[in-house]
Amino acid sequence: MKKYNSKCQWQEGEVEPSSEYIELRYGDVNKSSYPDWLPVALIGKPKEYIFPVKWLIDQKDLQFEEAIKQVCKDLDFYLVELGKPIPWEYAKYHCTTSANVYSLVHWSYFPEGELSKKQNDISTK
Repeated sequence: MKKYNSKCQWQEGEVEPSSEYIELRYGDVNKSSYPDWLPVALIGKPKEYIFPVKWLIDQKDLQFEEAIKQVCKDLDFYLVELGKPIPWEYAKYHCTTSANVYSLVHWSYFPEGELSKKQNDISTK
């Protein structure tokens, strides 16, 4: 098992829809766009180094196996393994990078939760 010098971890939990969060979607940018990508999980702002993650799909459903595997890999890397001093700020920054665009897992930051998500949904139609 790898050891990381990080206090951070993520675990399944509730994410307040009216507070800031990051949405993770799964999809290939070469084949489709944001509205078509599968919404997989929400990440809430951490409390005492623990990021709550709310799954939006059934983790036991085999049709989602690859998406869940890739999302877990991203959660581990960006929130735990990377070891950034302020992982939440880095996660928000990652939402703006080209690495995020070309990955199969896409991170989108919504500073006002559902309110800003609705505004984004309108602008992508």
